[in-house]
Parts: sequence; C-alpha cells; structure tokens
Amino acid sequence: MSRNVDSVKDINDSKETWRLAVRIMDVWSVVNNKGIEHLEMIVMDSLGDRIQVLIRHDHLLKWKEVIKENMTCIINNGNVYNNDFQWKVCDHSKKIVFLGGTTMKAIELQNIPPKGYFFKDFGEILQGKCKTDRLEDIIGAVSEINHIQSNTPGKKVVVSVVLKDLK
Repeated sequence: MSRNVDSVKDINDSKETWRLAVRIMDVWSVVNNKGIEHLEMIVMDSLGDRIQVLIRHDHLLKWKEVIKENMTCIINNGNVYNNDFQWKVCDHSKKIVFLGGTTMKAIELQNIPPKGYFFKDFGEILQGKCKTDRLEDIIGAVSEINHIQSNTPGKKVVVSVVLKDLK
C-alpha cells in the first residue's frame, strides 16, 4: 500500500522523504551568465497551496522532456531549502530541489484545480500591501514606457513601464 501524500503547506526542511500529489502550474528554463541551464516550476496541491521547485543542470536531461505544464503527478523525495530566490513566485518560505533519487509519476488527479492566476489588486500594490520580492499576477495594460536600459554583454534588457489598471 502506498503511503499518504503530504500537503505543500506542510513542506519543511525536517526531512527529505516527501510524497506530493500536485499539478505543474508553470515551468520555465533559466540560463545563467555562464550558459548553464536549469529548470524552475511552480506546483500546486489540491488545497491550492503552491511551492517553487528547482531542477539543477545536472538533472536537466532526465526531466526536461518529461515535465509538462498542467500535468498532474506524484513527486517523491527532494531536498527542501529556504526559498532564497531573488524573485519569488509564491508565498511558500521553502523550495524543493530535485535529487538524483527524486521520482515523478504522471497520474490523472481530478481533485487539483487547473492552472489559475492569483491576481493582486492594483490598490493593494499602491498601498504597499505586497511583498517587494514577489512576482504578482496583475491585469493591466502598458500605458507608457519610461526607460529602456540597453543590452550589454552578460546583462538583460531592463524596461521601466507605467501600467494602467484595466479593472
């Protein structure tokens, strides 16, 4: 008999053996300034709790073609660390890093909601009721571009924009 699944909200760094039933909400590739690629993703459980996951470059080939957005799966094991990313994509204080022994099995799980957005109201942002290191989902339109910092070797283009609330 397989063991019970853990809730994302209960993830902490007290153990390495976790069993998560999740939907992969978003997956993206990150390439550092040395050209080394790794994957990051957000997973969500049936309670709507989300956590950020990192797949290091040395495990990339094993997972890159397997992981698909919106798939549901059971993930077993992985290291848990403090979420020290410069820009966080969810509120969980921890992140999961896949290990060589991490397993994932695609399985149809109807109890996990489909991909959704967690919109932050413009009023809350203007009142400072948001975390400054968190990326937020907003509905708006670019009303003007203030500044574009040119692309220099090893640096990304930085654009400063003014957004208009479309609510």
